[in-house]
Amino acid sequence: MGGVTGRRVLVFGSYDADLHPRVAVLRDGLAARGWQVDELNAPLGASTADKVSAASSPRAAAALARRQAAAWRRLVAGARGQGDPDVVIVGYLGHADVHLARLLFRRSTIVLDHLVGLADTISDRELGGGMTVRALGAVDRAALAAADLVVVDTPHQAAHLPERARTKAVVVPVGAGDEWFAAAAAASGEPEGPLRVVFFGLYTPLQGAPVIGRALDLLRDEPIEFTMIGHGQDLAATRAAAGDSPRVRWIDWVAPAALPALVAGHDVCLGIVGTAAKAQRVVPTKVYQGMAAGCAVVTGDTPAAAALGDAVLRVPVGDADALAATLRDLHTDKELLLMARRRAQRGASSVTPAAVTAALDARLSAGGPGAAPPPLTFNAWLRWDLISSELAATGGRDVLEIGPGEGAAACRIAPGRRYTGVELSPRTRAITEGRLAAQGTPGRLLGSMDELDADEVFDLVCAFEVIEHIEDDRTALAQWVARVRPGGTLLLSTPAGPDRMGPADTIAGHFRRYSADGLADLAAECGLANVRVVHVGYPFGYALEAVRNSVARRRLAGREEPAMSVADVAEMTEGSSSFLQPPTWSGRLTRMASVPMRWAQRRRPDRGTGLVLIGRAPDGAPAQSSEDEPASEGDAG
Repeated sequence: MGGVTGRRVLVFGSYDADLHPRVAVLRDGLAARGWQVDELNAPLGASTADKVSAASSPRAAAALARRQAAAWRRLVAGARGQGDPDVVIVGYLGHADVHLARLLFRRSTIVLDHLVGLADTISDRELGGGMTVRALGAVDRAALAAADLVVVDTPHQAAHLPERARTKAVVVPVGAGDEWFAAAAAASGEPEGPLRVVFFGLYTPLQGAPVIGRALDLLRDEPIEFTMIGHGQDLAATRAAAGDSPRVRWIDWVAPAALPALVAGHDVCLGIVGTAAKAQRVVPTKVYQGMAAGCAVVTGDTPAAAALGDAVLRVPVGDADALAATLRDLHTDKELLLMARRRAQRGASSVTPAAVTAALDARLSAGGPGAAPPPLTFNAWLRWDLISSELAATGGRDVLEIGPGEGAAACRIAPGRRYTGVELSPRTRAITEGRLAAQGTPGRLLGSMDELDADEVFDLVCAFEVIEHIEDDRTALAQWVARVRPGGTLLLSTPAGPDRMGPADTIAGHFRRYSADGLADLAAECGLANVRVVHVGYPFGYALEAVRNSVARRRLAGREEPAMSVADVAEMTEGSSSFLQPPTWSGRLTRMASVPMRWAQRRRPDRGTGLVLIGRAPDGAPAQSSEDEPASEGDAG
């Protein structure tokens, strides 16, 4: 699909902006940034719970299907005469609508607002078991595949997407609508009297509402007034935990138009303090709305919330005592409360509709959906089969890749993460920079390990097909291990079999190949723990290696074999990034053709032509480093 050539966007679908105001923020933000925004909306009249329950209840599924059909009739009728807008944004919970948008607007860039997946939602609300979660996971994946771009709210959510969808991800914080800022301006400025605290939302495990209830009980004798708004599965448990405190007002529902003014009349807005995995990845709408309404915001101390800095006060998740202590401090120390409110108000300036949609505007203006990742060779697909699963398992957000070469792995790793690459070759570094920019993925490319800060460490350090290019491999590996945050992960791949050195190794500038035991011992010597080494490439890798050796043998024919200098190795290493690389158009073909190869190799992780090492840095101080910096260029194939 071509890039965006104009500035017309259609906000489309069966969304309900009152229930899910996120879509209104996207709409208003792009309008403020100069887009011509039209809206085609046929609200479904079904809640999130209605949608997820349809996966396990035939009656609920039939009712939802009738509503969906009625909404689609209105959308199809409204689409007549619209033409093809430059961009179509499918509003939140548009898992079905995105397929209709794809059919109706074939020449438009389709953007799916994928705030939270259905599988995530049903797991959090404990509405279904394994089969239902798997079914909804398939619905999530189909919706992601139908979109050109996928809007998520945090880098952590982007990293949680399926691998193929990560390059489509654009991080747009949920933000808050203009009505919340207006409510703050109309509210009284200085806090006086008892501390006024508000919580609003669904009582689901994500929220950790029973934890808030226990904190209310701990503060029952304090002059702190609470307003608890909402309903849901944990409401009864929350009220039981709070006891019969006379300073708590329980409200089942507030009209969306009245909610901003009600919240702005409080001193403190509570976020989420749940311990579910999903809580680590999201910043809920109420946090941004509370900031915009002029409240001090208290929420769980999660990786996602940490990105807000001092704009919010963070407390340990699941800890009622810590939450109660923070609220008590805000009550007794008016200066602390005023400071927390001012910091929230300053932070709110970055969550206006215009501010949060800046990244989406830039991505669309730069050329639409962005470039696909570079194709992988068959050998690289065999490695990536294991590496991608390990990347998903680690959950690391700060990533350092040593020797990204021409960026085939970098373009798959960087989306949803804070990416840094160290590549000595200016030529291949420029290629990787260009490819990351083309797919709209931020990243930092350095020319030397010396350009890293002295104390800079990462959740994940990667080096794919690099260590075999370095003469002093122990010094290099020790340097890399020293850059792994305590408890973090190092991932590397390298050719297997010291006795398999051949012409392809020569032409690539390899000093050696490794045995599994030898590589594991080297990693342990350099400070890694829980080291695991897995073979890849059985049985097809042997045939692929024979082809590479045959091509390399012809290239080397007639050449003498003098001892290689450091310059010779560096030149061969740089050239290995392009050796037998597939053309750009072949990416999908090589991926599909590699499927049986990847399936076969999983049956024999003890044999193959390549090795993948997974190791952990022990908790405590980072492992030892070396004074000398090695070369760090790798090949992508």
